[in-house]
Amino acid sequence: MSDQLTMETLEQHHQDNIPRQRRRSSIKPEGSESTTQGLTGPNFRRMSRIEPRASLQYGLAGRRPSQASRRTSVSWTSQGTKHNVIPVRLQNTYRMHPESKEKFNPTSVEKMMKGVLESYLDGENYEHKMCANLAQNLSDVIKSRVKDLGFPRYKLVCNVLIGENANQALLMTSRCLWNSDTDNFAQAHFSKGKLYAIATVFATYFE
Repeated sequence: MSDQLTMETLEQHHQDNIPRQRRRSSIKPEGSESTTQGLTGPNFRRMSRIEPRASLQYGLAGRRPSQASRRTSVSWTSQGTKHNVIPVRLQNTYRMHPESKEKFNPTSVEKMMKGVLESYLDGENYEHKMCANLAQNLSDVIKSRVKDLGFPRYKLVCNVLIGENANQALLMTSRCLWNSDTDNFAQAHFSKGKLYAIATVFATYFE
């Protein structure tokens, strides 16, 4: 009896000294509907933590952008803005008044305006839709012709009024706040048949 107990004690002691191997959990393949005992339990949960988790701030990678990449992007932006500097084309002349030959000349401007009105309106009849578009076109044409006459550093405002001629009385006035030594205006009118037009150009010197 003592020998049997001794042999059983030795075998039990030998089994206790053998290291226990960890159970390997098999992962369920994709598309399989069968369930096994290895899919549940602590081993399966522990292996599932290896998968990357989606981050709301940094995406699936879960990595925070390094400071080096940020510094590189900032330095590239600062270098790009240095090459976009607008070059200086004109220097300040410190001139407060135009020269005598560059001063606005109302006589030459009025002569040009009368020629434009006669060439565009001669033989035309009054029609409100057509005259509305024609007034805008005449304003652009007259302003372009005044610029071609050569008045540098002058700001121009052109106004053209076209109406129906019914033998009515018409009075047109304007008021401006400007320098009478440099600024001026020119005006021309046209009247024939059932149509009349008044064109006015205001010129102010840009100091």
